[in-house]
Amino acid sequence: MTNDTSALSPTLPDEVRPELVNAMIRLRPGGLAWRRTFPGRLEQVPRARRFVRFLLEDSPLSYDIEQITAELAANAVVHTSSGHLGGTFTVEVTRKPAVVRVSVYDCGWGGTPRFKQCEDDGLAERERGLAIVAALASRAGFRGT
Repeated sequence: MTNDTSALSPTLPDEVRPELVNAMIRLRPGGLAWRRTFPGRLEQVPRARRFVRFLLEDSPLSYDIEQITAELAANAVVHTSSGHLGGTFTVEVTRKPAVVRVSVYDCGWGGTPRFKQCEDDGLAERERGLAIVAALASRAGFRGT
């Protein structure tokens, strides 16, 4: 008698099969959600990236979502009062089997975000973060003023 569990084992010892991950996510009707608040300083942006990277390590979307998080977190710190003394920003990740949503909440009192394609110099170092978000995300938007 043999004990063949190859159909149940991941392909590599450090991987979990996607269908098993999705089964765990489906246990929560609204998906899984995590939230973390960071001090409103630019040096916190890499920490926000690592937070998302850790949560989505097994997702094929992890690199794009990590970049989206970095752009939104940097915008929160640079363009809103999140970057002022005592300011914060919060990163929220919601994961469902076919959808990952990342939200960055800022302290407000900044400009209204514009998700547009880069029209001018594609090599410009400024004002292209939200265009990157729009290009990587299937949907992008904002709430509030």
